[in-house]
Amino acid sequence: MEQSQILQRFHTDSEWFHKHINKLREKGFTGKFVAIKNSRALASSENINSVLDELESKGEDSSMLFIEFVHPEGYTLIL
Repeated sequence: MEQSQILQRFHTDSEWFHKHINKLREKGFTGKFVAIKNSRALASSENINSVLDELESKGEDSSMLFIEFVHPEGYTLIL
């Protein structure tokens, strides 16, 4: 896969995650790391290492996926 394709998929999955974060919360993903590929959740856990292990067991390269933490609604992250 070309670098531009990887970046486009990452961007698309990032947009999907942020657009559907409330649905992810409703489905029980709050407080968990979620790996997204092609606009669907592939793996999730409260522990990032568990997500990485699950992805590896599925033959997925975690460095090529969008992985994000689902914060509770109303959570403010200050950088």
